[in-house]
Amino acid sequence: MKTSMPIVALALAALVAGAGCSRVQAKAAMKDGNKDYKEENFKKAVDDYTRAVTLDPNFSEAWFYLGSSHQAQFRPGKDSPENKAHLEAAIEAFGKSLETNPGQTEKQKMVKRNALAALTGIYSEEPYKNFDEAQKYAQQLVAENPNDPKNLYALAGLYEKFEKVPEAEEVYKKVAEQNAKDPKACGALAAFYNKANWDDKGNPWVAGSDKPRLSKFDQAIAVLEKCAAIDPSDASGYQKVASYYWDKAYRDPLLSDEQKNAYADKGLQNVDKALQLKPDYFDAVIYKGLLYRVKASATNDRRQKAEFLEKAQELQKQGLELKKQQAAEQAAATAAASPAAQ
Repeated sequence: MKTSMPIVALALAALVAGAGCSRVQAKAAMKDGNKDYKEENFKKAVDDYTRAVTLDPNFSEAWFYLGSSHQAQFRPGKDSPENKAHLEAAIEAFGKSLETNPGQTEKQKMVKRNALAALTGIYSEEPYKNFDEAQKYAQQLVAENPNDPKNLYALAGLYEKFEKVPEAEEVYKKVAEQNAKDPKACGALAAFYNKANWDDKGNPWVAGSDKPRLSKFDQAIAVLEKCAAIDPSDASGYQKVASYYWDKAYRDPLLSDEQKNAYADKGLQNVDKALQLKPDYFDAVIYKGLLYRVKASATNDRRQKAEFLEKAQELQKQGLELKKQQAAEQAAATAAASPAAQ
């Protein structure tokens, strides 16, 4: 028996219409889910997004937000089957989002990056902490845009979390090299060197070792000085160097008084450079006072100690006055810009 062409055409049209209707309904469910998600009603959002992916199994964005809604209900450290089930459901939904995402439009690419970042995060923490899985998704995230510092920082952070110090260092150095004129990029490398990730021989510190866990402070300072040289007219570069010297002198219990004093002096040299460029720099004024307090703590000479503390107190008062003045100026500027003042 032959089926007439009009009947076949009608059947196909009905199928297309049905699929179109499902997509419309899926988008409506997605809209409901977004509303509940914004209101942090994640339990209801799960129902909405589940309805969306049931109506349209290839709705990658709905799969992503279904995963996010489950993940938002997960409570780290809470050991219960229901709690763990939320994370398992999140992993499954994020995976489905990646499977169904063609990655063609900018929105689809963004959803893909978000799903990869979410899975990287899940496998970076307990109860599913797994370096190989986390690295797999982190590397896919980097591959999406190899020159995006955010993705590279995510990879570096992953290496740090799993104590892969040489790998993390290479990534931070890569970002700094790719963004040679960006103070934030070299600042991130300096911050990495300022962490206690090495032993006294300069090798990556190993868990369980009886060796001291140290930073590479001198390398951190060298990088920060390069950062400051990117724009010598920017006071914040010198202030950043000064803050590192203060932090080292104030917090390192292994330093002698002589070393503390030397670091404080170097900090003062940099903070003075910052204040020459910007005399009303609140942070610089405050740090200058803090550096004098370090010098006071590092001397046994009573006269010197009193002089340093007096300078510190004067600078603290100066800083508070600056803050009041700047707050008043900001309030006046806001008032002048308001519609009532027009």
